[in-house]
Amino acid sequence: MNFFEIIDSDLDKIKNQIVAVIGGGGKSSLIYRIGMELVERDFKVILTSTTKIQSMPGIELIIQNETKDFMTRVSEILEKNKIVTLAKEKYKGEKLSGLDPATITTLRPLTDVILIEADGSRQRSLKTHKEYEPVIPPDTNTVIIICGANIVGAPLNDENVHRAELFAQKWRLSFNDLLDPEIIASELLSPDSYLRNVPPHSNVVLYINKSDLNPEGALKLVNILKQKCDYRLFSGSLLNNSLKRH
Repeated sequence: MNFFEIIDSDLDKIKNQIVAVIGGGGKSSLIYRIGMELVERDFKVILTSTTKIQSMPGIELIIQNETKDFMTRVSEILEKNKIVTLAKEKYKGEKLSGLDPATITTLRPLTDVILIEADGSRQRSLKTHKEYEPVIPPDTNTVIIICGANIVGAPLNDENVHRAELFAQKWRLSFNDLLDPEIIASELLSPDSYLRNVPPHSNVVLYINKSDLNPEGALKLVNILKQKCDYRLFSGSLLNNSLKRH
């Protein structure tokens, strides 16, 4: 399978979409992979974020607050290269902040698809959200929830979970308790965490990444998610180029 099929197996149905990726365990890698697959199929692709973003290898970066005639420049790069990464501004040296949701909406006519990192997880595979997260533009068509399978059975601590203390309070756990797939699934489907701020018209898809690191844990999590929801569900490994629909 191709990773763009997480959005839809029909390329025509991907055109004109805004796709937001939330959670932890491979957001940047996923939007990069999907973006490159779509460029190979002659799509124009914008990669961006509503939180923080990093430059992508081999893809030109345009910073809005440093670019005169920003929209024109974006259009020129898309005509030339088919793909571009966009940020709003630099801060604290070379760090990059993402675009405002309103700006993302104005970019829609320039491209075939916009792929957004709409969440921050400090490179953890699991997190719990505060009231202002995730930052999903209101006209988003598809929301992909990503979680790393390596978290299943791992101890609850700051190295494994973003906002581990808040997570422990929410689920009445103690630090170093092993993370049960039932609790992980409940968090991924929580209306006051991952599903908060998901527009009512958006399609939600679940992707369990890093399945190669914990095949048994990935399968347990997948089976519980299948029982709890009817969202489309995938597992696999971006590193090993494997993807399976369940």
